[in-house]
Amino acid sequence: MDDQQQQRTLEIIHSAREVKQAFHQVMSKAYQHLNITPIQSFVLRKLSEKPGITLSELAECIQLGKSTTSGIVDRMVRDQMVSREQSSTDRRSVILKLLDKGELLLQQVRENQVERMSPLLQMSDDEIDSLLRIHQKIVRILHQELEEDSTYE
Repeated sequence: MDDQQQQRTLEIIHSAREVKQAFHQVMSKAYQHLNITPIQSFVLRKLSEKPGITLSELAECIQLGKSTTSGIVDRMVRDQMVSREQSSTDRRSVILKLLDKGELLLQQVRENQVERMSPLLQMSDDEIDSLLRIHQKIVRILHQELEEDSTYE
């Protein structure tokens, strides 16, 4: 890779990092307003998407260790957002479910996200379409790279 290619690659990395940080800062304010953490918001969303998921499955989905995930869920159970219930098919397995408070919080998170990110609609429809198309292409290229590079396995 020549110097110009290296410089362009670093520009892409820097740009992506800036966008990620800006999103994180805006969304952190949204979560603080609702007294939840970003990871709790993510857990609420995953439990909504996959009702009856086990702790192990959740840990895999959110890419955290089982003990870390268990601690997060413990606090959410304590705060009455989530329940742990024994599986009807396997007594050794515990399934997680959203409680009414968790569902309400998830709805508030979604509304807050839309409200806080709505200024992005200042971009034209064409710009938004291009942005989404580019995001999809980035994901496709990076996933392909991961599949081809055995050092990541």
